[in-house]
Amino acid sequence: MIRTNHHRTVRSFTKIFSALALGFFSASAFGEEDSDSGKLAQFSQDHKSIVVEAPGIEELVFGTGVIFKVDGTRETLSSDRTPLLSSTGWTTVETPMGQAQATSATYGDVEKKFSYTITLKVLRDIQAIAVEGVFHNQSDRDAKLYRVETINTMAGGRIQLDSPGKWLVTPLMESAPAEPFTTMNRTCREAAMVYDPKGAGFLIGPTGPPEAFTDLDIKDGGIKSSSNMDGVLVKAGQSRRGEPMMICLDSPETASKIWTRWVAATHGARLHRERVYGWCSWYSRTTNIDETHTRDVLGVLANNPNVFGKGVLQLDDGYQTMDGEWSGGKKFPSGLAKLAEDIRTKGWVPGVWFAPLMMNPNHPFRNANPAAMQKNDQGMETFANPNPFHPDGSKWIVPDHPESQKFLRNIISDARKNGFGYIKIDFNGIGSQFTDPTKTSLQIFRELYALYREAAGEEIYMLSCLGQPTRGVIGYVDAARVGPDAHPGHFDKCLKSVLRFQIYNNVWWHNDPDCSYLAPKLESRKVGYTHQGEGMWKTWHNIVTLVGGTAMNSEPLDAEDCKAVWRNAEIMRPSSAEPGRLLTLGLSPENTIFGFAAARPYGDFAVWNFYNSAKDPKSITLDFTAGGLPPDIECAVFDFWQNKVIARAKDTFTTAALDNESSALLRFTPLNSTGPVLVGSNLHLSLGATEIQDIRTTPKLLEVVLTDAGAQSGSLTFHSSKPLEAAGSENCEIKDVESLGGNLWRVDIQGRQSAKPQSLRLTIK
Repeated sequence: MIRTNHHRTVRSFTKIFSALALGFFSASAFGEEDSDSGKLAQFSQDHKSIVVEAPGIEELVFGTGVIFKVDGTRETLSSDRTPLLSSTGWTTVETPMGQAQATSATYGDVEKKFSYTITLKVLRDIQAIAVEGVFHNQSDRDAKLYRVETINTMAGGRIQLDSPGKWLVTPLMESAPAEPFTTMNRTCREAAMVYDPKGAGFLIGPTGPPEAFTDLDIKDGGIKSSSNMDGVLVKAGQSRRGEPMMICLDSPETASKIWTRWVAATHGARLHRERVYGWCSWYSRTTNIDETHTRDVLGVLANNPNVFGKGVLQLDDGYQTMDGEWSGGKKFPSGLAKLAEDIRTKGWVPGVWFAPLMMNPNHPFRNANPAAMQKNDQGMETFANPNPFHPDGSKWIVPDHPESQKFLRNIISDARKNGFGYIKIDFNGIGSQFTDPTKTSLQIFRELYALYREAAGEEIYMLSCLGQPTRGVIGYVDAARVGPDAHPGHFDKCLKSVLRFQIYNNVWWHNDPDCSYLAPKLESRKVGYTHQGEGMWKTWHNIVTLVGGTAMNSEPLDAEDCKAVWRNAEIMRPSSAEPGRLLTLGLSPENTIFGFAAARPYGDFAVWNFYNSAKDPKSITLDFTAGGLPPDIECAVFDFWQNKVIARAKDTFTTAALDNESSALLRFTPLNSTGPVLVGSNLHLSLGATEIQDIRTTPKLLEVVLTDAGAQSGSLTFHSSKPLEAAGSENCEIKDVESLGGNLWRVDIQGRQSAKPQSLRLTIK
């Protein structure tokens, strides 16, 4: 159901999470309201720094400061060198993550009349603190604010870790490699985890409300987190807040949940739309797409609902007359409105790709609005060089120029008028030259997407094609690309991003891993093949589905060699109802174990994909407790691609040696029931989490209620000490019930009918 007040969803979820947090965390870090004793963090006695005391960290002390310019001269105020003007006692305040105690200190130059205030908040029910800085210009001159340094162990502070070489730094907003703390020497985008192998450590990240992008410098054994204020104008008599930052000192999994949900609350995340699936034109024909091919694909989709369901058909780059003129041109003689209407008539949602900021050099807008064109620091128009897909190259427009905003609004509103229900927005580089000098680049980015959303309306599903996450689009998009283009030749590069950024799925938006493919190689496919082999292709196919976000393919569906592998579209449609998570995030530089633990009334289970990114064959071990499985209970281990139970295990399981870039997709089902238990399925890559709605048992009868997801034909595998026999079905057919030995029974199913209630019944003898 569509809800127009999407903020209500976030608020409700935040309240639930905060309530649950009471059971997860000790309140011992929260002292009495008028006392400093026992707090997780506090100002030092001289207020030159903030001192954090937490298990696993020997010492964490940081200073604060601001950097600005007045009349072109650089000025700095810092807690360790600037006089303290005032401080406050502790008071209770509300945050999206529950109550906190807050105290503040103000530092300043009395003569020059510049100052800043740092507020420290210590959360009551979670092991986290928040720090917020505000710059005050009380002079009679304008200032330009460049940085608000909220956390700085390099000036007025220090950090000391036990065995620091064992601690791992994992960037969270980019796919850069995780590195040991002692060797990390770089600036990370926005946020990172710093943890030892046992899970002690912390996460640093911005929380909002959104003010500015942040940089996280981890260099020479120190940490500095700064709001990048972009030199925004702070007029005489005004104040300007930097981006609030959080340090959460809980486990990697818990810390990531707290941080991402805090950001979701302050940025107004849209969480009310269902995940989508379907077909995208890009890898099928790239810019050579035309109306004839599109209609051929539409015919395939519409005539095979049991294979492809009812999803999105999306036109990608190449349909436009020119960049900036987003009509269908000569290749789409019927016009986009007519094509969109016909797609809807066939039961599919019409989608379309845009690069709104990109402008063909010959477009009339450029000559008519020179001030709206993006320029570099030398005053020259910035551009992209000619390339095979855009032979004329491109210019870029200033996103907040009044004429640009009219132009951008018309692009999206025209798509809405033409009947499109899905919009993909690409090439999101906003540049650095803006019309409004009081706005940071984050604010410009968010206002741009607010414009897009207003023009699109609430009902259009909007995907931002980013390549890596940004807070700039939270609250406006329904999905965001979280990796590079998924060309079949470099899935390994895509996985580094897609797995790392899974923490944002269903919290900030639906993650979009980009397209999957129905086979490692098709002669009819124009963009190449998976040169790393079938193992790599299966890994990517598994992960795209387990992400639990968008699930698109981009194959030449009407080609004969593609028809032979249509089933591989069925098993990923839609993506997993249980979104996966990266079990090793923050604790290992390897992205080895990804999946979920599912709780169901008819029995709990877990699905984990084991991925070997090492050059040599390697076995991977799952600890059942970490994987959400009960201790000391034997589990059946079912392999999706082999379609069989391969082992029984208790407490831990180690895979066979996996080849480079290959995976094992396994379901683990506790055998702790006296009746029949589902232990495997090859109908969907989530192994029962998506295609099974319910399982009901009586002493004599087993009934399985199916959803509309997954393959037309396949099998379910049960563990039962008593024989099972076919007893009936609805809108599907039980082809066979076969004893496999060892109390295992395989039920072969065929003829599942899309969009109809499906169920099957088995007699328990």
